[in-house]
Amino acid sequence: MALELVPATEEEIPTLSRICHEAFSALHDRCGIDRDIPDASVGEMIIGQVVKRPDYTGVMALLDGKIVGSNFLCHADEVAGVGPITVDPTVQSRGIGRALMQWAVDEARRQGIRQTRLFQETINITSLSLYTSLGFDWRDSAALMQATPAAEADPTIRPLESGDLPAIAALSRSSYGFSREKDAAQLIQWQVPGFVRVRDGRTVGYLFATLFGHAGAETDEDLLALSSALAGALPPPLAKYICPMGRPGIYRKALAAGHRTCKVLSYMSLGEYVAPQGPHLPSIQC
Repeated sequence: MALELVPATEEEIPTLSRICHEAFSALHDRCGIDRDIPDASVGEMIIGQVVKRPDYTGVMALLDGKIVGSNFLCHADEVAGVGPITVDPTVQSRGIGRALMQWAVDEARRQGIRQTRLFQETINITSLSLYTSLGFDWRDSAALMQATPAAEADPTIRPLESGDLPAIAALSRSSYGFSREKDAAQLIQWQVPGFVRVRDGRTVGYLFATLFGHAGAETDEDLLALSSALAGALPPPLAKYICPMGRPGIYRKALAAGHRTCKVLSYMSLGEYVAPQGPHLPSIQC
């Protein structure tokens, strides 16, 4: 078995997208939970973006010359995020996932990144063991939530635009401990839907759709209002968010608002770690 890691290329997006779809679907079907990536077209939306964005670095795994997986590292802001990592289900348990994750660890170190984070599927004990063995530490649990629309439109909430980036920088710095402005700028450029909440002339919260989006706000109530607005404007697959269970009360408030728990994720980090201090909804990477 000859395994080689080479840079991910735009020409191979269809193949990488198919593997992404099949890898996640095989896991989710086996465990009886909803698919995150229901078909190859959704996989192509994800892989197409991470391959083309300049603030991602990615590699493909070639087994005897055939593409069998990929992994990516987002380094838009000072804390890097890993993924998506996928391996063709027909060749799993052959060390390919370990090689792809070791690449991410080495690449983060090569770039001088001091904090690297990811979300791990709790149902996947194999990846939990792998990530831990490579130096990642468990930090928190989070619930993947399906948002429910509010009964009425909220007049304090409007679509997000590029002029909101300074407010996003300030809110994310307060919520996460670091600015997520550069990643937010790329999400806007890629036309990922987002919303802001404005109260008394001030922007008090923001939220980007999809699991690659994130949110920061002054209060948990702002976050939940933005999530409900998201659910009212977009189809259910895009109206999901990650709720950090380590923040007292927000998960309970989300349930009280009618939002549904889809599954549980584990928040893991490598290197330095500063826990987020303010109201936030993290992306699937960090």
